[in-house]
Amino acid sequence: MGRLIVSESGDYLERNGKPFFLLSDTDWMAFQKLSVDEWRELVVRRKEQGFNSLQISVMPIAHDNSASENEIHPFAVVDGKYDFEKIDHAYFEKAQKMLDIMREYDMIPFLHLFWVNYIPDTWAAERSPDTVIPFERIRPLAAYFIECFREFDPIYSVSGDTKFETEQVTKYYLEILNVLHEKDPEGLTTLHLSPTADPPEVLCEHPQYHFYSYQSGHSVGANENDCTQTAMLDFSKQFLGKVHKKPIINTEPCYEGHGYGCTYGRFNAYDVRRAIWLSLLSGSKAGVTYGAHGVWQMYHAGEEFNGIAFSSLPYDWHDAIRFPGAWDAGFSKWVFEHYDMFGIKPSKAMAVRSELIQMAEDENMVVIYMPYHDELTVLRDLTGYKIEMIAMDTKKMITPFYTVANGETIFHLSSCNEDMLIIAKKQ
Repeated sequence: MGRLIVSESGDYLERNGKPFFLLSDTDWMAFQKLSVDEWRELVVRRKEQGFNSLQISVMPIAHDNSASENEIHPFAVVDGKYDFEKIDHAYFEKAQKMLDIMREYDMIPFLHLFWVNYIPDTWAAERSPDTVIPFERIRPLAAYFIECFREFDPIYSVSGDTKFETEQVTKYYLEILNVLHEKDPEGLTTLHLSPTADPPEVLCEHPQYHFYSYQSGHSVGANENDCTQTAMLDFSKQFLGKVHKKPIINTEPCYEGHGYGCTYGRFNAYDVRRAIWLSLLSGSKAGVTYGAHGVWQMYHAGEEFNGIAFSSLPYDWHDAIRFPGAWDAGFSKWVFEHYDMFGIKPSKAMAVRSELIQMAEDENMVVIYMPYHDELTVLRDLTGYKIEMIAMDTKKMITPFYTVANGETIFHLSSCNEDMLIIAKKQ
């Protein structure tokens, strides 16, 4: 199949010598919660929808969880706590069976090794201190995980939802990166961050840190980080400005059906589309992930979910897997690949009313996303370009009306009230 590598340009991924757009579903709790048969059902559906990867937390997430009747654990449970000296090998044997199913469908495992609650001095460790792993167990556990999963050619994330609160937190992640570099240096690796987190330079310069990922998150401005649904614009800029150039992916945009982060309301398919295209056109173009509220934690109706205050009550995962936004995510991947957008870079060559309208371009192409349809002026003469417009909700291909004058192209309002994507390719 071939493993993913970073392109020579340093801003997207490649596989077998060809550009590769990573589209991953979010299935954090799959190893703990799902049967092998249920997992096959999920893999088949996401493959059908155009996904090529599934991201999973190797160990259960403590602060976003619910007790399930048939769940299993990676370690022996003694007095309600994990004994990190006693690995339950049955858990990992089942996980290997699940990854073998992914291999049948050419789906890439995106494995998050040590979620933030397992690392001391972190916000999640404060909530669940009994899950913190002693430093001396990090190296042998990381080596065991890699030995279990290396044959499946995974992508690795060292961390999960981290903020890098102290030097000790960084010390843990540096040790894990070192183990990965020793045991599987060809395994594409990142760090999954909490919103607003900024990885320290000692991690950014590590040879095993291959691509940047950030989390634009599930907030609308009313929670602890005041992170809004335009945060991806700032985060893309943050990582584009790094000294060490790497591909960038928004690995946790808003989950479809998820609550508005401590505020009343839920994200829908439109919000997902908007987050995807604002990410891609602002510079995070190596791929994107999708999540459905109920699927990421594999929730079963009637269970008591401990993250309800922030996330709202999840949907049963059998229902959430059918949310329409997953099809939008797959369609976005198809569009990106079909029009070969791998070379585009963010551009401000527009006269527009809002920064929510994003544009990216290369020497042969201009791509514009409008969350709300409007007239706009592109500061480019697009004479000689083939110009197409897609209504992103209904997937209608629209012939756009525009005029060219004084080196500028003015796009006029069509009759369709949807978010729009304009693609102009030089003929």
